[in-house]
Amino acid sequence: MLIYIHEHFWEKVTVKEISSAAFISERECFRTFRECLHTTPLEYLRNYRLQQACRMLTQGQETITAVSHACGLGSSSYFGKVFRGYTGCTPTEYRRRWQDIAKLRQESDSFS
Repeated sequence: MLIYIHEHFWEKVTVKEISSAAFISERECFRTFRECLHTTPLEYLRNYRLQQACRMLTQGQETITAVSHACGLGSSSYFGKVFRGYTGCTPTEYRRRWQDIAKLRQESDSFS
């Protein structure tokens, strides 16, 4: 089920599709996620999408809108809302902080 999520996170994914990938019922899918990961399949999917968005924001120069669509998070307004809930800052602030950290590392490496 996790492999299915990781391979399809940018698409519209349903619990039925996740459970079908493992040849189990939706109810069993919910039970397994709750028992093993202490979350629901859709919460896991959302968190995985947000982790991928964080990675894209730190490693690339795509627009915020492009990142939100590439991660399956839809509109930039929805993306901003869930991203702030996940990280405590906006996608733009997150990117800026990581760019600042990268600059500091480069400066510190040049003095070494």
